[in-house]
Amino acid sequence: LNNISRFKFSKIKYFDQYEADLSFHNQDVIFFNDKGSILKFDKMSNLIWEHNYYSKRERKKKPFLFFGNDNNTLIVADNTAKYYALNIKSGNLLWMKTNDSPFNSEIKMYKDKFFVVDFTNTLRCFSIIDGSEIWNFKTTISTIKSQKKSSILLIDNIVYFSNSIGDVTSIEAETGNFIWQTPTQSS
Repeated sequence: LNNISRFKFSKIKYFDQYEADLSFHNQDVIFFNDKGSILKFDKMSNLIWEHNYYSKRERKKKPFLFFGNDNNTLIVADNTAKYYALNIKSGNLLWMKTNDSPFNSEIKMYKDKFFVVDFTNTLRCFSIIDGSEIWNFKTTISTIKSQKKSSILLIDNIVYFSNSIGDVTSIEAETGNFIWQTPTQSS
């Protein structure tokens, strides 16, 4: 293997305790460092853009980021309760909001919406256009805050997600109407 290029990242503390995702746009790769800077690289590992939308105080908290994209917009949610949208081509900020609770899940996008689960085991549906909350669905709150990332699956118009206590829930994507829920663990 030939060494194409090299880029030095700030080390993310306790990286092995998280489940980091790469985001892809065409043949480009999007990732982040320990201060919340988002970096986009081309297929030859050349840096296309780098942006950080965190204050000095927020950077000290070492935000861990979760990504979702629809080839136009990059949605970012983090473990400090922020969520925001970037233009995926330029990295410019489109909007930024704050949630009541930090996020710890995959991000799935559907039409003009995106879905993410927070630490209170609430599935939240937000608008991609302006970040406003469209609906939310609360499940049982766990007393233990697990670093294990919640999974979200989107098939047709149905959102399936698991919460931190092992329940799998099915919700209608457009309206947020409950369909079914089943436990995967016994108490």
